Amino acid sequence: MSSVAAILQQFGEAAGIPGLRFDARGQAVFRTGPGLLLGLEQADGEILVYAALPVRYDGGERLLRACKRAHHGRLGDWPVQPALREYEGTPHLLALVRLDEREFTEPRLRQALEYLSQWLDALDADT
Repeated sequence: MSSVAAILQQFGEAAGIPGLRFDARGQAVFRTGPGLLLGLEQADGEILVYAALPVRYDGGERLLRACKRAHHGRLGDWPVQPALREYEGTPHLLALVRLDEREFTEPRLRQALEYLSQWLDALDADT
């Protein structure tokens, strides 16, 4: 088991999600609350960490707000990339950060997921 996989498993156990692991495509996606989807993907030398909320008719408008918010906050510690992605037939607004695989730790993962969840909450509060 790679160190990244071990960190994900450790995070899952601490969060009450035993057996959390990457699938064959290098993805791990799980729900934590009403509608909130959290995920990780392995990429070349980095881990993509994201939080996502379902959107309906207002997906385009919410993505535009997210892009503006990301642009104005791009110099922060956690530059966020917003996107739309479909899960289980429903479009979701993603807020994504990239973590260097060498700096990937369980506390860093928790911090990233918490930051992204708050970032999405703040986006809704901005309306």
